[in-house]
Amino acid sequence: MPKKTQRFDPRQNMNGETYEIFHYLDMQTRHLDAHYHDFYELFFFIDGDVDYWVDGDVYHLQPGDLLLIHPTALHKPIPRTDTDVYERIVLWISRPYLASLEGGLFQQCFEQNSPDQPRLLRLSAGEKGRVHPLLHDLVKEFYSDRFAAKSCAYGLLLQLLTAVNRIARRQDTAAAEAYSTPTLISDILAYIGTHYREELTLDRLAAHFFISKYYLSHEFKRAVGTGVHRYITLKRLNSAYDLLQEGHAPGPVSLQCGFSDYTAFYKAFTAEYGVSPAACRHQSNP
Repeated sequence: MPKKTQRFDPRQNMNGETYEIFHYLDMQTRHLDAHYHDFYELFFFIDGDVDYWVDGDVYHLQPGDLLLIHPTALHKPIPRTDTDVYERIVLWISRPYLASLEGGLFQQCFEQNSPDQPRLLRLSAGEKGRVHPLLHDLVKEFYSDRFAAKSCAYGLLLQLLTAVNRIARRQDTAAAEAYSTPTLISDILAYIGTHYREELTLDRLAAHFFISKYYLSHEFKRAVGTGVHRYITLKRLNSAYDLLQEGHAPGPVSLQCGFSDYTAFYKAFTAEYGVSPAACRHQSNP
């Protein structure tokens, strides 16, 4: 059994095929670039002075806030001050594993398309009193070598997912207020979201928005935490991953998602996901 909290692990990939959970307590808030991963993330904020950026929206976190992060969502923490405390519990759940639980019902709280399923839940005192102990006990059992710890952890995971989905489904659940990324960057993000399948360059974006490409690049990096080219590549790879999982062939997928060169697509995809496009397609279509 490890200490109550763990040292931060910077990796953004899962070691297993089901779920992982971490309880982090940093004494200095880390500045991380915007990133995404191909699994669901449940982020429970305990303490600190931190905002959280998710796909263009910034949330002022309060202790007890619960972020539900979809696999395709770019996200990153934003320190408000040079705080010396940043504590949170982070649960990662793979897509296939979550889909296998209760016929996929537990996925509902993570979906972003419906306004009554917010990405951030501001829990009541009673809800915090339910969710926080479940997370704490799940961390303890996940790392324990005690009798039946794995089975106990599984039971706690189901209780947690049930509680979170019930909270998310309540019609009167109030999502935390968010403020958007500055208007120019929001407009650029929206434009990329519509046009990433086309030939899209920094020069084209700068010309479309009538600004210097150097200014665009600087402001985009400052607001989003990653470069324009990297962001466009991530959008394309996200889309390609989903199409491959649906069974589409890698060649047409690369073109459909904006890659003009299959070799470049293959290298980028393999570097991002650790498997080739063909292997990714085979995973869901054995």
